[in-house]
Amino acid sequence: MKSNFFKYTFFIIVFILIILAIYILYKDGNSKTLAKEENKMRINMITDLNIGVTGFDTLNPILSNNIDTQYISKLIFDPLLDITKDFRIENCLTKEVSKLNSKTYLIKLKDDIYFHDGSKFTAQDVIFTIESLKNNNINSIYKENVKDIESMQKIDDYTLKISLNKEIEFFEYRLCIPILCKNSYDENTLESKTNLPNGTGKYKVESVDDKVIKLAISERNTSSNIKEINVYIASSIKDLYDDFIKEKTDYIITSNIEYEKYLGVFGYNVIQVTGRKFDYLVLNNNNRFLSDKDVRKAINYAIDRNSINYNIYNNKYYISNFPLEYGSYLYDSNQTDSFNTNKAKAILIDSGWRSYNNSWIKNGKVLRLNLITNRENDDRSRISKMIKEQLEEIGIKIDIMEVDKYSYDRYLKNKSYDMLLTGNIVPSYPSLNTYFGDDNLSNYNNEYIGEILTDIENIDSKEVLKEKYLNIIDIYNEEIPFISLYFDNMFIISNKNLKGDLSCNWYNLFYNIDNWYKVK
Repeated sequence: MKSNFFKYTFFIIVFILIILAIYILYKDGNSKTLAKEENKMRINMITDLNIGVTGFDTLNPILSNNIDTQYISKLIFDPLLDITKDFRIENCLTKEVSKLNSKTYLIKLKDDIYFHDGSKFTAQDVIFTIESLKNNNINSIYKENVKDIESMQKIDDYTLKISLNKEIEFFEYRLCIPILCKNSYDENTLESKTNLPNGTGKYKVESVDDKVIKLAISERNTSSNIKEINVYIASSIKDLYDDFIKEKTDYIITSNIEYEKYLGVFGYNVIQVTGRKFDYLVLNNNNRFLSDKDVRKAINYAIDRNSINYNIYNNKYYISNFPLEYGSYLYDSNQTDSFNTNKAKAILIDSGWRSYNNSWIKNGKVLRLNLITNRENDDRSRISKMIKEQLEEIGIKIDIMEVDKYSYDRYLKNKSYDMLLTGNIVPSYPSLNTYFGDDNLSNYNNEYIGEILTDIENIDSKEVLKEKYLNIIDIYNEEIPFISLYFDNMFIISNKNLKGDLSCNWYNLFYNIDNWYKVK
């Protein structure tokens, strides 16, 4: 028996050693294979990136009104404060921003930042930039950000105090403005004194002409895989697409929902980025029918936004349940589509409405509403017809009133409508005053929401602010004071050879550019 025991033990040990040897050989071979692949990738890595843009005007971010150029300028010019991918505020050229009182802020700057020409960044550059924006002769998209700054006081080279003429909600977001070098620009025109723009960003400008802008990595960004960027300026959208098809460019941005007609559907990567244009259906809460939240909820359930998106926008828009659903950290995107005609009818029945001859009647009144739309906006005109069909499908009668722009604006001003299709461009800061604040288009009033909006500037904790906003969202879902419809989308189209995390938001396309790389 002992002989058999030792024999079995010997075989087991030999078997284990053989398996261990195979594993070591496999692991070693696999490691060598991975190392070879990594070396191959490094050998094949291309360090330049080619970006296509249209409508180029100027690389001066203060003067530019072209969205493509504005995105490129973020690579060259750092902002005072910056916005993260989930729309939180963060330091960039600042060390700290402190709120001294409701209208006064103390700003401490980083003391180790240099412009591309080697000059040091100081408080004087911030003061110069803000004063330039306030100059009546300067037309800038950032002018609104600084209009309520009453005065600035330089404490030292890296500290300044800003005083406002009134309390501004989320004022720190207004300080996300690109900073110019005072000594590089004319005080009156903001024209560059040199041939090349001078910023503090990750890339510096090597040359500019009417066909290509050449950027090179700056000294403070040596870790990036992309060492050079060529920005090719296309004279038209068609040329932009043609350059991409010919592989002259690796990366383009478009808001055209029909880009596939030009590029086809294969051979490139697409990232959809939720845009800034938010559309919603205003419900006049002072209306005798719409003052009842059950009627508003029934209308919400009866509208098929997926169908609207498919028929009007080729499924290229982003269906939204709330105005902050563009990527803000203050909104949790866990809502599902609300379309449910059976639930819409059940809500009306439970609320005392009775269906008769495909109409809803209560207290002798037929549920009938008007819907105002601007006939000069083709998309909204078509959408209004679809909403009418969807609501009348469950028995809610709708009278569409298509009016000219002048009459439409008058309806908005007087709020003389039952329902109205409208939209706006959402700001970078998470304000909800447009939808819930005083004089909102829906004539909606909620005391608790009003208290939150009034007290926002006193809420320092991001966690507490998010909790308050989630409370507002819960109230919105329960009361439906207006109906959120959708956001437009931007499309980031890239060559399949461009690798890395290209995810972004509408504020900045280049959050992860340090980790991008291109292979042959």
